Amino acid sequence: MQTYLIEPQTVFVPYLQRVLAAAGLSVIAIHHDVDLKDLAARAPSAVFIDVDYFERGGPTALCRIRETLRNATVIALSESTDPTFAATCVISGANVVCHKKDGEESFVRSIRLAMARIAGLSLV
Repeated sequence: MQTYLIEPQTVFVPYLQRVLAAAGLSVIAIHHDVDLKDLAARAPSAVFIDVDYFERGGPTALCRIRETLRNATVIALSESTDPTFAATCVISGANVVCHKKDGEESFVRSIRLAMARIAGLSLV
């Protein structure tokens, strides 16, 4: 699955690429901000976005992505473990919200589960 990675802190990009590869996602583009024109041109099947670093807020960024890529899998990453914030991210367009404190194995599991749900597959 072709994935567009949005991560403002470039130091974390290699780690996130490894996590996404472990989940079966291939990174085709990396950007530090939401570039809707580039997203539309590349039309990735998935977007992985660190929502903690956006001036207008993560949910707004997610809405903009969802409006541009209606059928893409959108994976949000956040430091927040507040269930209300996670619900807001989902309402705004994320298919899954991963928490930075959960670690790599949890990220991979969450991403795979979201992809399976979207594909209508059973993990059992």
